Amino acid sequence: MFKFISTIRKETLILLRDKAGLIIVFLMPMVLIIIMSLLQEVGYSSINRETQIDILFLDQDKDSLGLKIREGLNSSHYFHLLDSVHQEPATDSNIREAVKRGEYVIGIVIPKGVTKKIRSNVRIMVAKTLEGFGLYNANLFGDIPLAKADTITIYFDPTVKQTFKNTIISSLKQYNYKIESEMIFSTFNHEMAKAFPTYQPPDLMFKDAVEFHEVFPSYHAIDKIPTTAQHNVPSWAVFAMFFIIIPLTSSMIVEREEGSMFRIMAMPVNYLMLLIGKVFVYMVVCFVQTVFMILAGIFILPLFNSAPLVMGNHIFPLVVMTIMSALAALGYGVMVGTMATTHQQAAAFGAVSIIIMAALGGLWVPMYLMAPVMQHVATFSPLNWALSGYYDIFIRGGGLKEILPELLKLLIFFLSSIVITGIYMKVKNPMSK
Repeated sequence: MFKFISTIRKETLILLRDKAGLIIVFLMPMVLIIIMSLLQEVGYSSINRETQIDILFLDQDKDSLGLKIREGLNSSHYFHLLDSVHQEPATDSNIREAVKRGEYVIGIVIPKGVTKKIRSNVRIMVAKTLEGFGLYNANLFGDIPLAKADTITIYFDPTVKQTFKNTIISSLKQYNYKIESEMIFSTFNHEMAKAFPTYQPPDLMFKDAVEFHEVFPSYHAIDKIPTTAQHNVPSWAVFAMFFIIIPLTSSMIVEREEGSMFRIMAMPVNYLMLLIGKVFVYMVVCFVQTVFMILAGIFILPLFNSAPLVMGNHIFPLVVMTIMSALAALGYGVMVGTMATTHQQAAAFGAVSIIIMAALGGLWVPMYLMAPVMQHVATFSPLNWALSGYYDIFIRGGGLKEILPELLKLLIFFLSSIVITGIYMKVKNPMSK
């Protein structure tokens, strides 16, 4: 026991000597969480709060379609419609130029007479339908123009993502379909009333038959809407824990290069005990690091008008998940530090491998946005196991039972890393450079 405590004391003193490095280990992840949460606030808060995107809007139609599109975009509360460009009335040309310069991400131009063309098409459709019943009405065809249908022009900034473009176009199409449906409903009733004097059109406006309700299923009795903090704190906490590989491997290589490892091995101390002592000290670092990141999500993010991290009631599962994630990270770090012979090897391989596992594990790009093959590959990343466990706790409200599969995977990964390290130590002298 005395040897184990002495090992812990040695590792603690090594850490405390590098005060600047220790500050970076704790401070940088907190800064990363704050920056990423603020950058992503618009994306996730659109679920929870009203966000405003400026749209240059020119309605030359001044009729039903233009009014319906304006009303629909305004009622969504996601867009702020502007009728002017730099305090000048909006025109097709200055809207195009403003979007081209990147001053606005989108501009919409509705041509004059587009609603009139819709009415013409509706009258043709109703007339042909009634003609099938022997109720031909020549007046419905009388003044229908033969000109081609007008086009609504949508100017997009080239940097806008395809998903945003699809959302805007789908919304505009929806408003157009709604206008056409209302016109068909109204015109058909009007013609039926003229053909059959006893027919009484229903005093009803055309309404949508289906409504959409967003639900976020979780283990809570009441569904909770996820926030940026609940996505970013677990994600970057896992990344920071695994990135502890840099100081950990550096410590192991310094011991070999300075000769302190030779002196330690000359003592009656088991090398495995030295590794366990090192793992214990760095696990405390990972745990404190995670606590600081959680506190940043709870207390610092609200100072920037960002939604705070909601902890929930499952504190014990959170502690267990943090310990297991730290063990998995440190097991991997010990394995790399044992096999690497130089600082450059450890730093390059360790950092790049963690970045790759983070990318594959869904820390940067959500798994549901990945290709099917990459989604399958992501399930083999230990960072994905840790992230999934934290998501179960923070977002889905799960407990120890729900995160048990992830805990077992992380434990097996840690034990496998230690076993591989032990085998390598037997094959090759761990003190060799």
